[in-house]
Amino acid sequence: MSIIHFQEKLETTSGKKLILRFNNNRSTMLSVKWGEPDCVVSLHSFFLEAPQNVMDALACYIKQEHKKIAPSIKTFIEDNLKKLDYSHQIDPSKLSTQGKFYDLQAIYNELNAEYFNGEVKAAITWYNKQSRKNSSTVTFGLYHHLLRLIKINRMLDASHIPAYFVSFVVYHEMLHEACPSYVDKKGINRIHSKEFREREVLFKDYFKAKKWVDQYLKETFA
Repeated sequence: MSIIHFQEKLETTSGKKLILRFNNNRSTMLSVKWGEPDCVVSLHSFFLEAPQNVMDALACYIKQEHKKIAPSIKTFIEDNLKKLDYSHQIDPSKLSTQGKFYDLQAIYNELNAEYFNGEVKAAITWYNKQSRKNSSTVTFGLYHHLLRLIKINRMLDASHIPAYFVSFVVYHEMLHEACPSYVDKKGINRIHSKEFREREVLFKDYFKAKKWVDQYLKETFA
C-alpha cells in the first residue's frame, strides 16, 4: 500500500498522530518514540505490505495496549528478513579466507559439497574479534543473515586448534543459512530449530569437536 494509505490506517486504528519514517537498513526494523501529540514510528519498508492482523497489532503497540511487540509482528519481521539480501554490499576484496594454518574457502567448499549439495551461497571470511577483559565467553563464529556472510574468529587459525574443530565451526555457521531461525508461538526468536540440531549432529566429527571445545573452554576460563 502507499505510505499515505498506510499512515491513514495506522492513525485511525491507533488513535495517534504519527510521524512515520521508512527505511531499508539492516538493523532496526521497528522502533517507536512515544510523545504528545505525535509518536515517531520508524519502520522497514516491508511493513507497507503488512496484513491486517499485523497492522492491528502494530496499532495496539503504538497506543501501548501491548507493552511488548506482539508475536504476529515478530513473525512478520522474521519472515520478511529471510527475503532480504544485502550481500551485494559486501566488498569481496575485503574478505580474507587464507589463514596461516587454515584456508576457510577450501573448508567451506568441502563442507558445502559433502553436507549441503552445494546449496549454501554465503560468503566466508576470517575476522579479528577483540577479547574483552574478564569475559568468560568466546565467539568462534558468526552468521550475518542479511549479508549472507559467515565470519570465523581468527583465533582459530592456530596450530593448536585441530582441523576438525575449525571445520565444525564453519559447518555450524553454514547451518544457519540452511536452517533459518524462526519465531515461535510465544514470540520468542529461536535461532536453533529442531532441524538445525538434528543436522548439526550429522557432522562426522561432532562428538570429538564437542569434547575438544569443552576441555579447551575449561582450561581457558579455569
